[in-house]
Amino acid sequence: MRTARNDTGIRLARRAGPTRTLWTLCAVTFPACSGDATGPDFACSLPLESFTDGGIDRSSIPALSNPEVARRLIAPEVGYVNRSDQVIALHFNDQPLAIPLKLLWYHEVLNFSVPGERLTITYSPLTGSVGVFDPSPTETPNFGVSGYVLDNNLVMEDGTGAFYPQLAPSATCGPRDGTRLTRVPYELMSYGAWLLIHLDTWIVSRNTGHDFLYTLYPYGNYRTPSNASLFYPTGAPIDRRRLPKERVVGVPAGSGGIAFPLADLQAAAVNDQPGSAATSVWAASAMAGDEPVVAFWNTQARSARIFRARAAGRPLTFEVAGGRRRDTETGSIWNFNGRAVAGPLEGERLEPHREAYHAFWFAWAAFQPETDIWIAPRTGNPAAGSLVFPPPTTLEPDLVRGPR
Repeated sequence: MRTARNDTGIRLARRAGPTRTLWTLCAVTFPACSGDATGPDFACSLPLESFTDGGIDRSSIPALSNPEVARRLIAPEVGYVNRSDQVIALHFNDQPLAIPLKLLWYHEVLNFSVPGERLTITYSPLTGSVGVFDPSPTETPNFGVSGYVLDNNLVMEDGTGAFYPQLAPSATCGPRDGTRLTRVPYELMSYGAWLLIHLDTWIVSRNTGHDFLYTLYPYGNYRTPSNASLFYPTGAPIDRRRLPKERVVGVPAGSGGIAFPLADLQAAAVNDQPGSAATSVWAASAMAGDEPVVAFWNTQARSARIFRARAAGRPLTFEVAGGRRRDTETGSIWNFNGRAVAGPLEGERLEPHREAYHAFWFAWAAFQPETDIWIAPRTGNPAAGSLVFPPPTTLEPDLVRGPR
């Protein structure tokens, strides 16, 4: 079996291979296909011509199952991660766990399982999108990378011929068509910020059994916000309301929802708290369909968390005053973890929104074509997409260790 090379040019060439449709190769690739001239013998809720063959061997992007984790943060096998690196952070088996995004550039799918609990953590480098799932309803031992894409998005497979596009709510082809994966809330933040909150975190080791150079981003300038180039066809033109590869986080609602551009969240915080860029915060209230939601931004974390904007049985709206988030209904103060730390609602918690996810703008708009975009309340913000972050330094009140 061939393995992917660390050389960037080789990697890009293989990603840009033949773009055959799934209809063409279905019969010879998956046992669930009939192979006759009429196409597959299973249901597909998306037309087969929507999928594109990535032109790579499945072994080129090997999914990992129960990868080695480091429990000592000074261990040499975690030296490939810097404090400024982005990690997908969550709790698994009651243990804080960090998965470096740079590891997922090469593997895209990680499966974790212990008795009674399973997680599948995914990242699609071509759409910049994160998805964490509870795979239990599928009865699938482990998910892998199919080698196909849908509008450039990662398509997972479960070994039975079923296709699970990462940004679709359920399987879209195969014997399990329509089986819905349960999304699990996660955090995407700098490793340094996660360490401030969870010094006892475990982190996925570079000892994966593969020789990838995990410190090298393998897609060149692909993720530059203004870069409109894509590897594969898309079903619709790129939405020009924002830069194509700008990073957004949003909540879907049908074919719409709300997208929060991270650059605008950062700009609103910095404009409101000039001279405090290392610790600036913001709270952006919006509606995702009929549901009130709020995005909490923290510049030190380099990201935003989205919560259902409801506590103590009532909907809430938020503002920032004196560099602190507060709800306008009770005046309670809230930290980045969604906990009220002062005021009438002290001790209350906001529920992280399990359907929220991060992605490049072009991908978010492709899967949520009727989306709204959160508009920053101030003018004169830095240009969209120009995210400039200081390194994490000291422990700020918004990022504190304590109960989840």
